[in-house]
Amino acid sequence: MERIKGWADRILALCCIVLCAGFTVTVTWQVAARFLFNSPGAQSEELAKIMFVWLVLFATALLFGERGHMNIGIVCDKLPRKLGLVCQLLSSLVILGFAVGILLLGGLDAVSRTSFQTNAAMPFITTGQIYAALPICGGFTVFYCVYNILQDIRKFIADGQSANGMEG
Repeated sequence: MERIKGWADRILALCCIVLCAGFTVTVTWQVAARFLFNSPGAQSEELAKIMFVWLVLFATALLFGERGHMNIGIVCDKLPRKLGLVCQLLSSLVILGFAVGILLLGGLDAVSRTSFQTNAAMPFITTGQIYAALPICGGFTVFYCVYNILQDIRKFIADGQSANGMEG
C-alpha cells in the first residue's frame, strides 16, 4: 500500500507541476495579448479557468494524501489519545462518504451527462472532459482516505497492544 501511495503522490505532484506551468504560460499569454496586441483570446481565458480548477482539485487530493488538509482538530486534539483516534476515524469516514458520493459518483454522473456538450470558447473540448477532474481527484481522495483510515486503525490497535503490554 505504501508503494501505491508513493506512486499516487508522484503522479499528482507531476500533474500539479504541469498544470501550474501551463496555467502560468496561459495567463502570461493572456496578459501579453491584452496589453500588447489589444486582443485577448477567449480560448486562453477559458483554458486558464479550466487549468486553475484542475490544479486546485489535483493539489487538494495531493494535500489530502499528505494529511495536510485543513481540518478542525480542536475536538480530536483535546480528547485522550484513543478517543482522539476514534474521532479521527469518524472524521475520515465522513470525508470518505463525501469523496465517494460527491466527487467520485457525482463526478462520474456529471461527466456522463455532459460528455456531448461542447465548450463555447473551445469547441474541441467537451464539458465532460472538463468535469473529468472531479472523478479523477475523487478516486485519489478515496484511496488516500482509505489509506489514512487503515493507518489510524493500526495506531489504535498498536495503542491497545502497548497498553495491554504495560499492564502485564
